[in-house]
Amino acid sequence: MTATTPPPGFDSADEPIRRAPKHRPDGTTPPPETDGLNDALGAIEQMVLNGAKLEQVGAFMKMMGLAQAYAVAQHRTYTQLQERSSVASPDDLLRLNLRSIVAEFGIHTNESDTALLNRAYDAHRLGTDFTMWLDPLREAEVTMRHARVLLRHVGVVPDERRDEYAVKVLEFAKGETVAAADAFARKLAAEFGAEGFEAAFEHEYQARHVTIEDRDFGMSRITADISTVEAHAVYNVMTQQARALREDNIAEADEHRRRVREVQARGEALSPADAEFSEDPRTVRQLMADLFVETFLTTTPQSMLEHEAKVGSRVTATVSIVIPILNLLNPNSPRDVATINGLTPISMTDAREMASNAKCFQRILTDPITGHVLTVDSRNATSSMRRFLQARDQVCKFPGCRRPAHQSELDHTKPWAAGGKTDVENLGHLCPKHHTLKHQRPWECERPGNGTARWRTPRGEWVTVKPARVGPIFKPVNDLVYDAVNDPAPF
Repeated sequence: MTATTPPPGFDSADEPIRRAPKHRPDGTTPPPETDGLNDALGAIEQMVLNGAKLEQVGAFMKMMGLAQAYAVAQHRTYTQLQERSSVASPDDLLRLNLRSIVAEFGIHTNESDTALLNRAYDAHRLGTDFTMWLDPLREAEVTMRHARVLLRHVGVVPDERRDEYAVKVLEFAKGETVAAADAFARKLAAEFGAEGFEAAFEHEYQARHVTIEDRDFGMSRITADISTVEAHAVYNVMTQQARALREDNIAEADEHRRRVREVQARGEALSPADAEFSEDPRTVRQLMADLFVETFLTTTPQSMLEHEAKVGSRVTATVSIVIPILNLLNPNSPRDVATINGLTPISMTDAREMASNAKCFQRILTDPITGHVLTVDSRNATSSMRRFLQARDQVCKFPGCRRPAHQSELDHTKPWAAGGKTDVENLGHLCPKHHTLKHQRPWECERPGNGTARWRTPRGEWVTVKPARVGPIFKPVNDLVYDAVNDPAPF
């Protein structure tokens, strides 16, 4: 990495502001560079533009394919409804058929079926309600990201003004960035749908939620979709508190330095408090993040206090942390990675601190050769089986799905009604939507063993999903093979 290359995760807001002089000494504009690189830059620019054009055309072709997949799902749904009555509503049956179709696409594009499902709905709507966008998309005058901006905000626009709205957003989007088009479309939609704004707000407010996104290097991002008034109030309170703390920290450090200078001038020794003083270096942004965490982890919301006063506390948060035993015993041993639920890497320092405060441990033994889970300590057989399967599967075992096992359902691969056994070789985790897909659509599943799942798609392709390894793997060294009978244990 060169000195001019920003590190991963670099945020310019953290970089001290360095301002170049506003003007040249003579106030003129510098002449073009004469280093001979402009010709090369011209060729590079053409390469970038050609790549962007191909990317946009490819996105359009993908959109059209998903629109046609939607049409096939519609036709299949109509046929099924005509042939027999269905427990599911027509909309639910359409969604199930469409999910089954695009899930097979996602195996080859490495995309989740949920993402493709949503894009198929967008593609259908573009091709049905906003045909004026198709030619500009085909010619790469605008991108699919611009089109998604249109669809994101059109919900509050009255039906009689949607064509006008679509045309104005299209004209603005040509030659503008996606961010600029988004701001324009949001404002225009609010103007066109002013009468329905309150109803739209109520609809969005009912969908308020909090999400978590696991990022790199043991960090995660929590996002809350809440009302704008509440969001600004929360942000302003955290900002004011962080600034007040920062000012107090600076004042405390200044006062400490003043006392040190006075004591040194008198030739006296520092007091114990001044000798141990350590300045708090946290920035306002860091303090805001720390206050956010402290607020949620150290306070009880009023709603919970009122609830517990009526019925008592019924909520207990549980976090499973997988820590390699050698790192737990010796922080100086060769580093492995600690994880939450066996999936998301976290700081080993945080993991050891959590372990030091844990009231009990759940030991998970892994095969030293394959890394697969062998057993889990437990007194209750049913709980032991569930812990074993959660540690083995980690996520939903449908191709491409990353829904955590503890948020999924246990499925009998061979159904119980058909004689399937309730044992670890016949059980696996499937999230609710893929559990339904397995039983309602022609997706077949079999389990060869060791947690591996083999899926047969509706069109006959076989796809294998293997569980991730959660433990260390020992490999032979210098052509020496480990003898499990005569050699000492490798751990």
